[in-house]
Amino acid sequence: SVNADANDGEYLGFKLGSKLSAPDGAVGRDHISGALVYVVDHNLRHQHMGSLSVYVSPKSSLIGSVFGEWYFSSKQSAETFSNRYMETLENTYGDWKRKRNSLTNGDYQLWVDLEQKPPIVDHWPSDKKFRVAVALVFAPESAARSDWMARVMSEADTLQPHR
Repeated sequence: SVNADANDGEYLGFKLGSKLSAPDGAVGRDHISGALVYVVDHNLRHQHMGSLSVYVSPKSSLIGSVFGEWYFSSKQSAETFSNRYMETLENTYGDWKRKRNSLTNGDYQLWVDLEQKPPIVDHWPSDKKFRVAVALVFAPESAARSDWMARVMSEADTLQPHR
């Protein structure tokens, strides 16, 4: 368990909308959305996860998404973990609305995704073939999501050289 509550926008030790204090020398990788992605040091990860990524706005470093990932050798073990994690989330956040593999409440959405490693991938920090990703994001249709995305686009645009 982690001392964070998704009802407050917190997950895996990070709070959506708060400023990420990246460690000295840390460099975020560019995401197609314009956000920067920081992979969190393995010593700070919770629940024996294989990877923990935080997506932030490129200048102000405001957190917009938190992704925890676990890797598995077999599809069956990944499915078992995925189903149990979703069940735990449902039990913890019983008042959140479930739609397929996600739970939504107000500005926040938790989702669980199982994926097999594609033939071509930019970032897959494991030699195992299956990944279960669990994320807390601003809900797709929320004002908070629109505000964060507008910030990301504005900040990414100001970083680009204009011709």
